[in-house]
Amino acid sequence: MMARTFTVRCAWNEAAGVFFVHDSPVPGLATEAPTMPALLCKLPGMIRDLLGLEDDAYLDIYVERVKR
Repeated sequence: MMARTFTVRCAWNEAAGVFFVHDSPVPGLATEAPTMPALLCKLPGMIRDLLGLEDDAYLDIYVERVKR
């Protein structure tokens, strides 16, 4: 099984108190969470849903934290 690889750039929004997806190669990927671990948990399922992949599709997701 070949992995699909994605690099997602995330940033911190001080005013809202959340990490959010700042940039992504996945069209429509937009989410936020109060912690980076919580955001990381959301990404695989959202990417699979947006791309119409099977629930067990293997993904390599790299996250870069960027300054806004």
